[in-house]
Amino acid sequence: MPEVTFKKSGITAPWTGSDESILALGESKGIDLPFGCRMGNCTSCQQTLVSGEVDYPNGHNGQPQEGNILLCCSEPKGDVVIDA
Repeated sequence: MPEVTFKKSGITAPWTGSDESILALGESKGIDLPFGCRMGNCTSCQQTLVSGEVDYPNGHNGQPQEGNILLCCSEPKGDVVIDA
């Protein structure tokens, strides 16, 4: 089971697939994360991906800056560390 680490928050949580996105997982652990549209269009949820890879199973229209991911529509492919 992959783990998602929110580095600044000091929280690591298992990814079970029951959450809609990495954003939803973080929120379920009480982490205050930025978001706007929750659809991957506005890019306000982008955060730096420290390590690992993510997938966007439902796609997105926004373009995160290089090295960043969109929390609202991403899922981990394995263990990931996010600078959040």
